[in-house]
Amino acid sequence: MKNLFLFAFVLLVLFQCKKTPTIEVGKNAFISATVLNARKTPTLDGEKVGKLKLGDEVKVLERSEKDTEIDGLSAYWYRIQSKEITGWVFGGYLSITKVESRDVMIAAVQGNFVFCKLPDRMECSNTIEFDGESFVYREFNQYSGISEKLEGVFDVYSDHLVLDTKFRFVRPSIFIQYPQTEEERTAYNNAYFGYSDSDNHLVSLSTYPVVGKEDFYFYVCNDKLLLLREKIEKDAACASEFAYTKSSYSAP
Repeated sequence: MKNLFLFAFVLLVLFQCKKTPTIEVGKNAFISATVLNARKTPTLDGEKVGKLKLGDEVKVLERSEKDTEIDGLSAYWYRIQSKEITGWVFGGYLSITKVESRDVMIAAVQGNFVFCKLPDRMECSNTIEFDGESFVYREFNQYSGISEKLEGVFDVYSDHLVLDTKFRFVRPSIFIQYPQTEEERTAYNNAYFGYSDSDNHLVSLSTYPVVGKEDFYFYVCNDKLLLLREKIEKDAACASEFAYTKSSYSAP
């Protein structure tokens, strides 16, 4: 089972390293975006006729005369046909290489990832735990223990995850040097510990709100799944000194 999930990611990593090629009319292709709109005409203004999901297989019926640049990608538009939908889609989100479904990708990341020095997993610190479509991120400091905790949901794309934080908790004794408000003074005095690994010493503070979404790109290196905060070439990713890796390589 573990090899099946890793094989799925190998295919995705191979795809992410190549520019989307021109697809021949009559050939099959795969949707590489989480959700892709199909339209009546080959433009972003075209009326939507339906939605396609990550991993859906479609048949290419027609290609636009000119290519278009969208989201930094240059590609033709293609009129495609799936089991339920016929319409035009932007080719930047089509792949001739099989793309695994969203469910397979979510299953592959289930469990706990730890940020460590590779390859021997030394000097480990921060963690990300994936459970279903939710995540918990914990940040640690070697001198003070846990400093921050983020909770939220995530979604998957062909080459990365998007973590959408809904709740943020911090250690007041680390984030606040000089409490200014009653909220800060109370939190600081109630949660001051020299060192702690307990979530009980974290609180939600209005002065430290949730900030945006964050991307984590995945790479398969020597049968191990790595998560990095930046998109780089696969060889460079596999040579990274630090990365998030699973604390256990057993299948989810």
